[in-house]
Amino acid sequence: MDCLLSENPGSTSEDDRGVDEADSSELAPRSASDAFEAGDAERAVDDDFAFNDLVYVTIPSDPPPGAKLADDRDGWTQCLLRHPALATILSTPGFPRRPHYPPDVCFCIGPSKHGLGMFATRDLSMGDHILTERPLTVTPTTIPMPKFARCLEGLTDEQRRQAILDRWEKAFLLPCFNRLDSAAQADFLDLANSHAEDGSGPILGVIRTNGFEVAGVVDPGPDGEYAAVCRIMCRINHSCSPSADRLFDIASFSFQLRATRDVKQGEEIFVSYCNVLETAADRQEYLASYGIKCTCNSCLPDTTASDQRRLDLRRSIDAIDNDYDTWLADPLLADDYTIKISLRWISVIQQEALEASDAYRHHLHAIVKAYVALGDAENAVKYGRLLGLWALGQSGKEDMLRKMENPGYHRGRPDWGIRVCAEDEGLGEI
Repeated sequence: MDCLLSENPGSTSEDDRGVDEADSSELAPRSASDAFEAGDAERAVDDDFAFNDLVYVTIPSDPPPGAKLADDRDGWTQCLLRHPALATILSTPGFPRRPHYPPDVCFCIGPSKHGLGMFATRDLSMGDHILTERPLTVTPTTIPMPKFARCLEGLTDEQRRQAILDRWEKAFLLPCFNRLDSAAQADFLDLANSHAEDGSGPILGVIRTNGFEVAGVVDPGPDGEYAAVCRIMCRINHSCSPSADRLFDIASFSFQLRATRDVKQGEEIFVSYCNVLETAADRQEYLASYGIKCTCNSCLPDTTASDQRRLDLRRSIDAIDNDYDTWLADPLLADDYTIKISLRWISVIQQEALEASDAYRHHLHAIVKAYVALGDAENAVKYGRLLGLWALGQSGKEDMLRKMENPGYHRGRPDWGIRVCAEDEGLGEI
């Protein structure tokens, strides 16, 4: 997730007073909840404070004096948040609960053609839990600085941009970084930085290169997103045919990494930083902000065939409901009419290694729906289990998997056997 610069002129704060890193308050809340209720979180030093209303806070709570992040399995996160995002976190049911961990260590970090990468140390199946990790830092992707920007009149666009980058680094991000212990700081700065040459400071450069979206933690408005930097998870490289996906759980304030397809022992594990159903050119344009030039199979010099397959997959999603309705209305069509259509598309998905995509979910659902309409519980469960594993890989929750594995659930659906009933009654229309 690339961070954005903003010079929103809408601030009504006091005159610019300049920035001094030493002006940061030394107040440190014992917990996020205490900080929010007492209002004693360390505030960001900012002449536009009334506009930003930013605070530094440790989530879920400050560690004991002298504690080292590396020695605590659960860990904690140093955050720079606005009050709406902090309120969302604190009001989340179950917060702060302990993270949920995988049953074993099934990966290692090692040399990759992309530098370092994550590799499976045993065979993995779709839905398998690979890693749970609390981030080192969570910071806004945009920090508006309208007051400061007005003080830069007369400078060139590049000079203004550099001044804003410097201020962002020193006045906002450095105090958050300084709240990490020395070992965590070293781990942070050891991550890839593809923005070292564009004027970004070392902290902002790492965030812009590695930041993951913190799903569900947002502020009102278009500039309300946050980026997280993780010590281990940010080592995972990108592919347009990913084998894993990350998800964020607010209650435990942690990321989970789960397999989205089968992975062989020794195989590198990849996630995707982009929309995998876009064309290679569009993907490359988006990935350029991370300093990534993808060289996966679908991004090789001749991308024509792969681009067409991905375009057709997007279109196939829109056709699913119409195909199903046509099939129900015409008893002369074969019983497996829509099933064969979706199975063909699943073959394309497997060819492109896109099991993590929404297209896979839609076509699995279409197959389950067809078997329910045919009154075939055995096959509804068979493909329903795949759908449930897909959902597990995306959400970390087993609710759908348990439901889809239950034949009674399928038999109890209102559309159970409707295709068979229609044929028996000789109906041409449902």
